[in-house]
Amino acid sequence: MQKAAVQERPAIALTVNGERRSLHARTPRELLAELELEGEFFAIAVNRRVITKARWNEAVLRDGDSVEIVTPRQGG
Repeated sequence: MQKAAVQERPAIALTVNGERRSLHARTPRELLAELELEGEFFAIAVNRRVITKARWNEAVLRDGDSVEIVTPRQGG
């Protein structure tokens, strides 16, 4: 879905990585685009349930959901 079409929807309240935000995305994939996060190396959990990458286009985000987005890092 194109960014303009996503932004025409009413915003919903999501908590993303602990920060309350008003966003238009309705799927994890749209959320990554709206937050301008590029790439495929993320783990996404909605309400403490991990969403597999295969479901990023179909899992539905709802008003009030809590989303955690993490990326792996190397270190020791």
